[in-house]
Amino acid sequence: MTPVNQNWPSFQHLGRESDHVKKIEEVLAKADFAYLCSKAIEYRENKENKPSLQCSVDTTRFTSGAFNVVVALDFSDSVQWIARILLSQSTANDSDDESLSASLLSEVATMKLVREKTKIPVPLVFGYEVSKNPLGYSYVLMEALPGNVLPSRFATSVPNEYKKKIGRISHSGESDPNDVESLRVFPFPMTGYLANVGPFSTSLEYFYHFRKGQTRSLLEEHRGEAEWEAALWLLETAVTSMATEEFVNGPFPLCHLDLHFNNMLFDDEFNLTGIIDWSYAQTVPVERFVVSPEFIAPPAAPAAVKQSIFDFRGMFIDAWRAIGNNKSSQQDLTLYPSKLVASPVAELVYRCTCSYPWRAIFDARLSLRLLYGENAKWEEFQKFNVEKSTWK
Repeated sequence: MTPVNQNWPSFQHLGRESDHVKKIEEVLAKADFAYLCSKAIEYRENKENKPSLQCSVDTTRFTSGAFNVVVALDFSDSVQWIARILLSQSTANDSDDESLSASLLSEVATMKLVREKTKIPVPLVFGYEVSKNPLGYSYVLMEALPGNVLPSRFATSVPNEYKKKIGRISHSGESDPNDVESLRVFPFPMTGYLANVGPFSTSLEYFYHFRKGQTRSLLEEHRGEAEWEAALWLLETAVTSMATEEFVNGPFPLCHLDLHFNNMLFDDEFNLTGIIDWSYAQTVPVERFVVSPEFIAPPAAPAAVKQSIFDFRGMFIDAWRAIGNNKSSQQDLTLYPSKLVASPVAELVYRCTCSYPWRAIFDARLSLRLLYGENAKWEEFQKFNVEKSTWK
């Protein structure tokens, strides 16, 4: 197998003076990687009866996410594992680190469930520690899956002859897109997340909790700024338009939340070999489940790029509709709500729950037209928002 870290970017594309890079540098400089290797060797010697193993970590090759850095563990028998290590948040609020540790535990539990109940290719977890340990950081040791991430979104990076294959698996995550029966275990009676979110019994509660949390956080920075206050109020009032009557009480499927090209591994024939980074997987409303950044066209993208995204989305919808049509009961059909994928509801949910907080004004401008039509004017809405504050 090709070394899993062969094409990892390390510090490429990262601002070398950013706080994020400084946190990565801290881990690489301070973490006790000899301890990490000793834990990995101990596991393999005990579970696999592999005596006299050696293990090393090349800290010059790594990849990273918003809250973690990933390194490869190389064993003397050519086996590779990976370690995801949580970055220190370095804040005055210890609850930030506690929340990330809870997120890691949630990720481990989710991957175990998905491996047991589906054929989705998920890394096998070998061990983890979230409490104080000699490494100095919370971590998880897991299987190194084969394959590579794509360079950009599916619609623009996958050759045309493989797009239908990718479309069939890009949302279910099944390596065999026709074998989806195992996904039926995943509708839950409530929404939420093992790490301090929910549970909620309706989609309205879920969406309201999310938007209210972002409003509070952003108002701490932008209180008194008229355009920000208007944007946050609009995104919050959009909650009632995100929940459809048909699915307000569920079912609530398990959702990866960050399922796009950068978290999916493929071989040279574009067969799915792995789905990674399950750190924020949770049960969600159906309206959130159908949303993917792979299906949303950036407003400023060239017309040809937009059309390629819409064409790819159409392939996915056709595949999902075909799966749903093979089901015998209405409950089965609710697991394959293809009609929502290209709907205004899906884009509204994306703008209100999936985008970056710093894009709130941009997303509010787009959401205004989704809610009130193409003739709705942002300046008039801002004026209305200011005037309503005088009604009290």
